[in-house]
Amino acid sequence: MKVNFTGRHMELTEPLKQFTKERLAKMTTYLDDIIDVHVILSVEKHRHMAEITLKTRASALVASATTDDMYTSITQAAEKLEAQAHKHQGKRNTRPHDSLKAGVVEE
Repeated sequence: MKVNFTGRHMELTEPLKQFTKERLAKMTTYLDDIIDVHVILSVEKHRHMAEITLKTRASALVASATTDDMYTSITQAAEKLEAQAHKHQGKRNTRPHDSLKAGVVEE
């Protein structure tokens, strides 16, 4: 899974990137066809915002959170993304499929 980081009005540190990657590692249990992940971390006055965009073959999932702490924002955004991924997986697994119907073959 390829993760791209963008920092707006802040410096991206290695512990911050590592924490985000650890939180996003859980996504592979729900979605196995993840193509790209883009994480945007920004600070405006006392608001720390985290926006995560996850792209798969079929769709794109987006979650964002704003709190007073960057780590809390990342955690909340990742939890929202997990909920979306779980819902997406459920829809994919319960969708009715057109299956071949067993019938009598005439000779």
